[in-house]
Amino acid sequence: MISLIVNMEKLKKFVKKNQVLLIAVCVCIAALTATFFAGGNLSDSKVQTASTASSISTTSADTETTSVSATEKITQSPTDSTKSNKDNKNKKDKKDNKNSEDKKNSKVSSQNSSSSSVEKSEKTEQVSGNSTSDKKKPSSSSNSSSKPNKKNDVQPTTQDKYKTDPVPSGKPKPVEPQEQETKDTNLYCTFTITCSTILNNIDDLDPEKIELVPKDGIIFKKQKIQFKEGESVFDVLKRVCMDNNIHMESSWTPMYNSAYIEGINNLYEFDCGSLSGWMYKVNEWFPNYGCSRYELKNGDDVVWCYTCDLGYDVGGGYATGE
Repeated sequence: MISLIVNMEKLKKFVKKNQVLLIAVCVCIAALTATFFAGGNLSDSKVQTASTASSISTTSADTETTSVSATEKITQSPTDSTKSNKDNKNKKDKKDNKNSEDKKNSKVSSQNSSSSSVEKSEKTEQVSGNSTSDKKKPSSSSNSSSKPNKKNDVQPTTQDKYKTDPVPSGKPKPVEPQEQETKDTNLYCTFTITCSTILNNIDDLDPEKIELVPKDGIIFKKQKIQFKEGESVFDVLKRVCMDNNIHMESSWTPMYNSAYIEGINNLYEFDCGSLSGWMYKVNEWFPNYGCSRYELKNGDDVVWCYTCDLGYDVGGGYATGE
């Protein structure tokens, strides 16, 4: 305790003796402390300022980038637009070319359809027996010439591969020559060949052919004819003409898979006008297919007749079948 008191006394003397120095030290310490804290705040300020500067720099950079991007876009736009226009033009050209081809094909298709119609009209083929055509066979029907239906111009919707219109209900279907089988069974039919319509159109007849026309118009009077089961109208016509020395000329028409009768008794298609030619009918019906495809049945009545008006003057107008 005495020692502590002694030391306190010595400290007081030291402080009193060095009072100025101690004050100076304290001031220095205070100054250093203030400087220290001030330095920290300055550092934060500098950091903040640097951060702000960096942010401004980044914003500026972004703005510049955006500007450059926009500039590039604007700069590239004409090229892209040109390219786009070029692509659109190419597409349009292709489309125009396609439309042009379609129109061309359509035109060709239309032309073919028209040709087929004309051909059918010119060939209402007596392929069945015959009709008219200046070496253009009348249609594929009984040898009748084809002509637009005066009543209703309605065209058949379905045909077989030989251009045969649908056969009316109840009428015999055609039998292809290559499928016909002749048997020894003897059958009978009646057969007639007439050109009596020429008598009413004598002024249109080729003058050199007048003497070939019988006064009554009958070339072969109705007779009972024997034939073999499976024979066609054409088969019997050939035999009748051969057995009775009657001239007959025919030609094969692959399109209709039948013979076409061009002339009988030297009277040909067009000899009595542009609508004249040979036709045939069986049991008062004018078949709408060629005579080589009509397979005769026992008791059939066959008539070959010359028409001067595409069949309308003999009851077989426009083809027949009705």
